Amino acid sequence: MSSSEFADLILELGVEEIPASYFGPAVAYIQERVARELKAAGLSYDALKVWAGPRRLALGLWGLPLRQPDVEEEITGPPLSAAFDANGLPTKAAVGFAKGQGVPVGDLFTQTTPKGPYLAVRKSRKGRPGAEVLAELAIALLANLPFPKVMRWGEGVHQFVRPVHWLLAVFGGEILPLSFAGAKAGKVSYGHRFLHSGPVVVTSPDEYVERLAETHVLADFEDRRATVKKEILRVTEEANSDLKVAADEELIDEVANLLEEPCAVLGRFDSQFLELPLAVCATAMKEHQRYFPITDGQGRQAPYFVAVNNTRAKNMETVTKGHERVLRARLEDARFYWLEDRKIKLSDRGEALKDVVFHQLLGSSWDKVQRFKTLALSLAAKTAPGQEEIVARAADLCKNDLVSGVVGEFPSLQGVMGREYALADGEKPEVAEAVREHYLPLRSGGELPSGLAGAALSVADKLDTIVGCFAVGLLPTGAADPFALRRQALGIIMIMIDRGWNWSLEPLIDRALAGLGQKAKRPAKEVKNDVLEFFKARLKSHILAQGVSADGAEAVLGLHGADPLAALGRATALEALKKREGFRDLAQTFKRVVNIIRKFGPRETLVKTELLGHEAEKALLAAVETLEEQSKAHLAQGDYAGLLDRIITLRKPVDAFFEQVLVDDPDPEIKNARVALLNRTSRLFELVADFSRVSSM
Repeated sequence: MSSSEFADLILELGVEEIPASYFGPAVAYIQERVARELKAAGLSYDALKVWAGPRRLALGLWGLPLRQPDVEEEITGPPLSAAFDANGLPTKAAVGFAKGQGVPVGDLFTQTTPKGPYLAVRKSRKGRPGAEVLAELAIALLANLPFPKVMRWGEGVHQFVRPVHWLLAVFGGEILPLSFAGAKAGKVSYGHRFLHSGPVVVTSPDEYVERLAETHVLADFEDRRATVKKEILRVTEEANSDLKVAADEELIDEVANLLEEPCAVLGRFDSQFLELPLAVCATAMKEHQRYFPITDGQGRQAPYFVAVNNTRAKNMETVTKGHERVLRARLEDARFYWLEDRKIKLSDRGEALKDVVFHQLLGSSWDKVQRFKTLALSLAAKTAPGQEEIVARAADLCKNDLVSGVVGEFPSLQGVMGREYALADGEKPEVAEAVREHYLPLRSGGELPSGLAGAALSVADKLDTIVGCFAVGLLPTGAADPFALRRQALGIIMIMIDRGWNWSLEPLIDRALAGLGQKAKRPAKEVKNDVLEFFKARLKSHILAQGVSADGAEAVLGLHGADPLAALGRATALEALKKREGFRDLAQTFKRVVNIIRKFGPRETLVKTELLGHEAEKALLAAVETLEEQSKAHLAQGDYAGLLDRIITLRKPVDAFFEQVLVDDPDPEIKNARVALLNRTSRLFELVADFSRVSSM
């Protein structure tokens, strides 16, 4: 095609302000679906760009053909054996296929397939105009954007994440013929709500960013993000070069998605509020107002903050004073709650937890603390001997801040305030830190507990929640996971791996179940199996993220999924082995062992050595006995790569055994001894994985 046979598309939907958290999934969806739909439609393109801002979602496509290519395709029909009768006349199957394709039976031909000869037809399909295809794609795309909530407006005929105000859709300089949610496509967009409320004509993606910039709208997210950072730096440096804004990329992203033309101001608050813990000040600023806290050169809270606005007013001092009034009210509330909370020691708040319902089927928060305290102490005895007193004290305190005024006002500070209150009450620093850390990690990839006490409490608390919910039937389904059980399971896995805890979850699950007593509504064995499978699914995702193949992960998890650290070590070692020369033959050897065992049924691993007279039998037995002894040290050290190096040496004696020995000996005693030897051999392979489940070689 010549350049005149290609064109560019600009598509923009103008709406009222979209929540900042909605942009990420929406942009990813647009990029993936547009690429997929264009490929399916046979429309190539040179470049794709998605823009998202508070009042708009836009798509730019460059180098699209003006029409689809013509396509000749072969459509397969019924098998030849069913297409003609004994007299060579077409059957109903052949006639029906031809009629369905709109061709005479004579136009059908025989096509050879892996399943045999089939009737087929060749059909030519003329390509459609690109504008038609794009109009259909645009409507389907906008109608299916993955927003958590939608709304209706006006007479309630249309629904979208927010009311729709305009639709810009231009392909090759011409308006695309489409409408969406009451808006008809045109060549007009709109700029900043206050600084340039009039229309602006846009006819191509090349001019989109530039034309909107003229109307005080930064269309590109990265541009807005960079401007937010630049503005923060400007106002802090103008005031005092020692002032610093703590790195908070999440807040910067959120603010960038709330504004069209960021403009910052530096505000000040009364120094009396500096007596508040830094976390309280920061949370009052960030969560409620999206302000940026400021620290001085020593990292201490400074009586300043940065507010980033969407409008550059004539008098920015008036804007600053407005922000200061709003923040003062927030800080007054926080200070009131802090001073009130300090009148009662954290340790004296435990009784109040009896009135805080964790779940009606699982009791109060006080009940929960008693359960996971016992579990945490058993963990401490195993992982942190000598720290049981720290763990017990931290367990008694760790949920008490739930009934404090500050946490009631700022729920995200649970744990953080527990630490502050504990330190203020004179508790040991390691106890106070464990109170905070028992909530960690807060998100996937988030901070993990640094202390043993915090780690033990975190695992115990999370496991009690998971086992308790499973025991009363509160299982996560699909995307619904109101108790964040998936995140908590992954948190336990990450803590165990991070701490190097090389042991099974099974006894912990048993203890958690025992702690529930009569509250459990399902059979303990059933709950335990479900919880283990739940953990295996989370562990599999983590293992796959480390570059392990799916079959390698399955081969390990099928046997060792209850021990996260060991499962990860085994899977990593197995994946490395799979890349080595000769692994295919090793896997086939093991599969042959498994097949023999399945054929004759499992046997005891106790081998009657006096019945094994052949040299190949004796050699295999000697190799197995040697490896059984060597494997103990490898397993104790978590050296799965070294263990696999040893297991590889079994291949030759096993192959020799199969070449020289008949397993199905007429003497049942000898046959049983040989099957028992193979069973014992397979147990060694299974110390790492079920090799019969490995397929990607």
